[in-house]
Amino acid sequence: MLELILVRHGETDSNIRGAYCGWTDPDLNSKGMAQAQRVAEMLKGEKPDAIYSSCLKRAFNTSLIISKGLNPEILLDERLNEQNFGEWEDLTYCEISE
Repeated sequence: MLELILVRHGETDSNIRGAYCGWTDPDLNSKGMAQAQRVAEMLKGEKPDAIYSSCLKRAFNTSLIISKGLNPEILLDERLNEQNFGEWEDLTYCEISE
């Protein structure tokens, strides 16, 4: 039977600001790395065939942290990248409203 485990990337500084972050490519902050490590600990004992990840740093680095000890192949797929917000990229709602 197929089992699918979905994990969102860890926190970035853009997330803290409440910014629209689609194709903007911030890396994980320290809290985001810790969040990914907690997920890795929760998944100990799992035997995934692969990890699929967006090409963006926040998702890929979350995948790298989770994959340690599990040793699956990480498959990057740009179709998993988030939506591009165009001129709204990395802006907060207040900044967009102005």
